[in-house]
Amino acid sequence: MSDTIDTERYHIAGEGKKLLASSCADVPISEATSCELPAEGIPCGEEHRVYLTIKRVQDIFLSLLALVVLFPLLLFIALVIWIDDPRSGPIFSQIRYGKDGREFRFYKFRTMCTDAEEKLEEVLKHNEMQGPAFKLRDDPRITRVGRFLRKTSLDELPQLINVLKGDMSVVGPRPPLPREVEQYTPYQR
Repeated sequence: MSDTIDTERYHIAGEGKKLLASSCADVPISEATSCELPAEGIPCGEEHRVYLTIKRVQDIFLSLLALVVLFPLLLFIALVIWIDDPRSGPIFSQIRYGKDGREFRFYKFRTMCTDAEEKLEEVLKHNEMQGPAFKLRDDPRITRVGRFLRKTSLDELPQLINVLKGDMSVVGPRPPLPREVEQYTPYQR
């Protein structure tokens, strides 16, 4: 396959990425920007900006609505976490990477003991995942309440704040940790 192949409305760029012909005509893949190489089926140029604006308005509306409706539940969960382990606050935050490699503070309900990050080295050797991601089915650092919150995904609710701030989207990939990004191959970056 050549670098760009002109078809009716789209250019097919190396590795099957589509470029909208009207705004990306004859752009070599090596010179294309992230706008010119959108996700499959999402056009670039003016249509892409409109799509991103609508998506952002949707994210703001949905996250704000969910935070208002779920506020009593959020307070209840925070109280239960604090009662279960009062040595630390109910919200856990850490640095994650978002779109275009931008760092942001990621929020979740705390599901692990207070010193979980310090105990990470002890459990890393038991990782059940291939590659940079870490997963341990019976992680001893998880609290009693944390086990339930993870099972029901209620620990993820504070991420609505990240969506409201524009760090994340309602629909999108899991933001990786810096230690995971360090292990990425050039293809994964």
